[in-house]
Amino acid sequence: MVKEILQLENTNATDFKNEIVKDVTEVLKGYASSLQNPDNDQLLTREETAKMLSVSLVTLWSWTKSDIIPAYRIGNKVRYKKAEVITALRQMNKFPA
Repeated sequence: MVKEILQLENTNATDFKNEIVKDVTEVLKGYASSLQNPDNDQLLTREETAKMLSVSLVTLWSWTKSDIIPAYRIGNKVRYKKAEVITALRQMNKFPA
């Protein structure tokens, strides 16, 4: 086991603590905003996508085959980008004037 030593100079414990808290808070805020953003590039399975859209796997397959919802093949698995599913859902729900 290797022991590493960190030596700080020109700072006191309070300033050091405040600096750590500030940096951790910024990282957590960034993480929280990425979780709140539904339009991120999270990959969903077929089952997750069908559940999100409240449709059967057969309907999802049909929409994928018809290029209504884009899909990505990773090896032998099919995945959907959450942002693209939401965009496709919005497009499907537009009514003509």
